[in-house]
Amino acid sequence: MLVVLRALEREDLIVLHKWQNDEEIMRLARSFPDHVISKEALEAEFARELKGEDTGRRAYIIEEKSSNKPIGWATIRIHGFQRRNTTADVGLALGDKTAWNKKIAWNKGYGTETAKLLLDEVFRQLNLHRAEWWTFAENNVSVQLAKKLGFKEEARLRDAVFFDNRYHDMVVLGLLKQEFESIRAAAETSRDKTVSYLQSP
Repeated sequence: MLVVLRALEREDLIVLHKWQNDEEIMRLARSFPDHVISKEALEAEFARELKGEDTGRRAYIIEEKSSNKPIGWATIRIHGFQRRNTTADVGLALGDKTAWNKKIAWNKGYGTETAKLLLDEVFRQLNLHRAEWWTFAENNVSVQLAKKLGFKEEARLRDAVFFDNRYHDMVVLGLLKQEFESIRAAAETSRDKTVSYLQSP
């Protein structure tokens, strides 16, 4: 395992503040490169999570397991506007610029493993029916990661966000629980066959 997800702690707000005031990171994380936020505003945004009072959003720090170093953050937002809670948005951002600028974090599979941990939580712990993944259309790394995990493009919202002096389409991708379980079962079967082959005399 490359990464672990842990609860957001108050001391994490220092590095989170740095990441959320970084143009490159926020372009990819929220389609919002000119995003700026004060430490006080950031603390207010995550006040309920820090107290364990927000049941609609779960915020995590992504830690590199080998070093216990924070390398990004992730969230699960449960849709609260439905009569039953069946859907959640999942999102992640790798904020460690040392690794991120050299593409190390993505090439090592940190993003893939983080997303798999989020989906395990959504489907196997929260027992939700579907997960959604939103990003702007030109964010190819994010779109390809979602599709690699089994997400299907369900909608394209034309000119939905504006930054860098032009409008951009938003892409909405979805994954159902039965699709998630089918993909996981196939992966586990393939792994078992590989282990059996390696152990054969």
